[in-house]
Amino acid sequence: MRILMCGLDHGTAELSVRERLAFGDAALDAGLSALAASPDVLEGAILSTCNRTEIYAVVTTEEAGRQALRCFALAAGGLTPEEFDQHARFRLEAEAVAHLFRVAAGLESQILGEGQILAQVKDAQAAARRHRTLGALLDPIFRFAIASGKRVRTETPIANGAVSVVGAALELARERLGGLAGRRALVLGAGRMGELAAKHLEAAGARQVFIASRTMESAARLAEATGAQALPFHNLAPALADADLVLCCTDAPHHVLGAADLAPVMARRRGRPLMMIDLAMPRNLDPELAGRAGVELFDLDALEAIADSHRRARQELVAQAQGILDEEMAAYQLWRRGMPLNPAIASLRSKFTSVRDQELERFTARHAARFTPEQLALVEGLGRSMINKLLHEPLTQLKGTHVEERQPMLRALTHLYALDVEGYGEYYRRRSDERRGTAARLGA
Repeated sequence: MRILMCGLDHGTAELSVRERLAFGDAALDAGLSALAASPDVLEGAILSTCNRTEIYAVVTTEEAGRQALRCFALAAGGLTPEEFDQHARFRLEAEAVAHLFRVAAGLESQILGEGQILAQVKDAQAAARRHRTLGALLDPIFRFAIASGKRVRTETPIANGAVSVVGAALELARERLGGLAGRRALVLGAGRMGELAAKHLEAAGARQVFIASRTMESAARLAEATGAQALPFHNLAPALADADLVLCCTDAPHHVLGAADLAPVMARRRGRPLMMIDLAMPRNLDPELAGRAGVELFDLDALEAIADSHRRARQELVAQAQGILDEEMAAYQLWRRGMPLNPAIASLRSKFTSVRDQELERFTARHAARFTPEQLALVEGLGRSMINKLLHEPLTQLKGTHVEERQPMLRALTHLYALDVEGYGEYYRRRSDERRGTAARLGA
């Protein structure tokens, strides 16, 4: 089995390509189910953000895995095979893991050090856990990546004052509008990005901020927290007529505003220009809006100049962050080298547990009348604690032994305790099959 990553991002594909392989909340569940259905995908997770879609998987073989992920991506998105082959990138084993570490740390973000990506990596892990598509290999990799991202943010200033995608959008708006103080803005979307936008606009001295969401309750909650005004999505005309800026960041999988929505309000604007920035993935503002008189429309790709300037200004911090990631990568590789020990460890623990259970059964049969159920439970707990303590030292020594010295130790351990140890590949596949069976039963 191999670790394989397949994906595209702002560096390999333009927005019109990326948005066709985006997984919103509604599509993610179906995507994970479809990914797990492939017999060549043993574990899988999908990371989909405004600037990247990446599929991380444990696959049977590299060749079969590449084909499985390619077929999955083509079925899930609207890409042609030629577009996929041109823009998608595959990364294998350590390269895939190191890439995820860099992503979690914000080093691969359009805005260097961008803060939201770490939460998005956590969300991807949580979604895959819910669907039981993570297992003994991929779940720890995500844990290592998240810990790495936290260390980079804690031990370096790379995230101090880091410009987010929302911040970059408002910086662009500030340049085009001559400042945000005294301006009126309409924010479409009340999620993380909408909240960040509302707070930035309030801090910048915006005269009035309207917030609209698909549910009035979420818009009202955010409006109350930021001093904005909530609007129902079906009644945007007053805000569109007055706004200087529209910032769109909903999770809808389609356009929420088009030329027909804007037509009734343009006459009321009397030629005043309207700046519109679409931060959604896929895009929520119809690109044809750019052709309307008085409308300036920008999307994620339009932020690249600001992002590039930000990267250059903070480039000296990358080496510092990479040093931390190298340390975390070394820790991961040490853990990975110890994984082939798992079948022997599982067999040894099973042997000890079996002895404990047999002795506990004899003890209970002889003395059950003399002890309460609570006391017998204490005896059982004592046995479990003794097993853990007896195994701790030898297993710690075994894991710390150099790879070349492990085989003689494993052979001796297997002989001394008469262990029935299966190969790691068989052990891993059996555990994967058990996990898939559990997932199937829960899904039913």
